[in-house]
Amino acid sequence: MMSITHAAIAISTVSISLGTGNTYLLGTAILGSQLPDLDSTESMIGRSLYPIARLIESRFAHRTITHSFLSTGLVAIAASPLLFFHHWQFWVALVLGQFTGWFADCFTRSGASAFYPNPARLVIPGNPRARLRSQSPAEYWVLGIACFLAIASINLASAGGVTEQFGRAFFPDTATAANLFQKYGSEQLITAEVKGLHVHTSQAIADTFTVIDATENALIGESQTNGKLYKIGSGSDVQIRASRVKASVGRAIAITAQELGLQDIAVADLIIKLPADSYLSGSLLLDDMEEVQIPLEIESYPTLRVFGGQVELSNARLTDLAVLREFWVLTVRVIVKERR
Repeated sequence: MMSITHAAIAISTVSISLGTGNTYLLGTAILGSQLPDLDSTESMIGRSLYPIARLIESRFAHRTITHSFLSTGLVAIAASPLLFFHHWQFWVALVLGQFTGWFADCFTRSGASAFYPNPARLVIPGNPRARLRSQSPAEYWVLGIACFLAIASINLASAGGVTEQFGRAFFPDTATAANLFQKYGSEQLITAEVKGLHVHTSQAIADTFTVIDATENALIGESQTNGKLYKIGSGSDVQIRASRVKASVGRAIAITAQELGLQDIAVADLIIKLPADSYLSGSLLLDDMEEVQIPLEIESYPTLRVFGGQVELSNARLTDLAVLREFWVLTVRVIVKERR
């Protein structure tokens, strides 16, 4: 078979087996798929690594030792450091790529010595007329099918796999959206198209929200219409009771988190010190707690509330701190998440 056919078969096999579209893993699979042809100086890898290929070619016939279960075992052992010093998936990709690289040749007319050192050749299928010839129309059909499977698998894996796509399509609910956020929310922007009812105003809701946080069955989302935060779900403390939540994964983002433990600083100065696109969770102890007046939030998510003699923050934006601007912070312990 042609080198490109081996590569396409390895890519589709590894992508489907590992459910991945990772280019480094697929590149490792391609490398593995070329290793069996090190027994020929006329192959692509043989020309690239001519001294090694010449050494193997001078000692072993084509499609013998490098096209066998023995060779796959040797590659698995030689690559075992990947299990300890790298991700195990790279080991799987290399070994699977090498295996498919020689096993595919068993479907050609000359077959391969799969059980080397036994000289018998494994040739599949039994009907000689159904076996492949290199660069024949049949091989180009195999190449086309392998490419189609590889592209389909990579696209599906990049979108979260069959199970996830099925869940998004047939179970557009809060739990599915929350699971999507917990899986991808640290690296990609998650948005949710929500249809439902506002619990306090009985107003019908049809809006798109940027998901800020999520629990098992609820979302904290920022409305793209009015910029307010809402808790979305079916619990007793939600502002929007959702009948349909269709979540999607958007652009890549970077989230950094830092813990602040400051004291004797004005809230106004604290606001200046923080990144503009920040969300704060934690607690503030202010200089005159008796004077703290926080508007009661009913229609939207309460990001600030007085509890236990201090101000509790829950995904508060810098604009939410405006009501505390005149106060001094005696102690603060806040986790700041910044999205970029």
